[in-house]
Amino acid sequence: MIYFCADDYGISADANSRIENCLKNGVLNKISILPNGETLDFKQRLSDNDVQLSLHINLVEGCPLSASDDIGLLISESGYFKYSFVGLLLLSLSSKRNEFEKQIYKEMQSQIRFWKQAMGENVSVSIDSHQHTHMIPLVFKTLMRVIDDEGLNVRYMRIPDEPISPYVFTPSLYFAYNPIGLIKQWLLKTFAFKNRKELKKAKIPSAYFMGIMFSGKLNEARIKKLLPHYLRLSKKHNKDIEIGFHPGYIKAGEKLIDGSRQDFKRFYFSPWRNVENDTLINFKF
Repeated sequence: MIYFCADDYGISADANSRIENCLKNGVLNKISILPNGETLDFKQRLSDNDVQLSLHINLVEGCPLSASDDIGLLISESGYFKYSFVGLLLLSLSSKRNEFEKQIYKEMQSQIRFWKQAMGENVSVSIDSHQHTHMIPLVFKTLMRVIDDEGLNVRYMRIPDEPISPYVFTPSLYFAYNPIGLIKQWLLKTFAFKNRKELKKAKIPSAYFMGIMFSGKLNEARIKKLLPHYLRLSKKHNKDIEIGFHPGYIKAGEKLIDGSRQDFKRFYFSPWRNVENDTLINFKF
């Protein structure tokens, strides 16, 4: 199975509508949903479609679902999450790691309980995260503990650890690789090596993932060059494939769940989001 997944459903009502258009008119068959975003009616809007819905754990953007007093380390004075992936990683390695673990446990528990309330107590769940923060070893360990404590039936967890061979054996893309993508690859692979042991112990499946090297910059030409290599690996090891997109682009003047974060705004207003949106609608597979 190949999952064409749209991340970040919930960053704005307008972005949600654009993702829904990809579902209606394109190859999109999976949507990853921010539990603290513009998502109050997501089940009503999406569940009648032939689409897999995924919980997009969010520790970096918008307001938390937990009480501010319980997670003061993670939020700003205005009540919004204040750290990026790197900030959370550094915090997890700092002298505050014990308090950090306690607070991310509380917030991930709140987000999982939101999902259970929306989807049903006994419904199996697919899990990934905003900016792949669940891959930070202490966050991953804590998430697995929340899953166990909540008795959650997890049918799939994204491990954004892209196989190396498709990229090595596609020399025509060499000059398109971004140094930041290479750094992300190395870091996530390092974390995946550690985290897969816990995932295997819990018997939670994952898939081959595409979307780190070209994070936010996938188009049809790039996918079609890489996909044959992924398909060979998928057939050989009997694993699914997940391709991560960000098709919920934003136009000037449209409201975001946290409009103060300039680093996020640059990503949401990137013209590559329009490209990924068009790719999901026009992709021939």
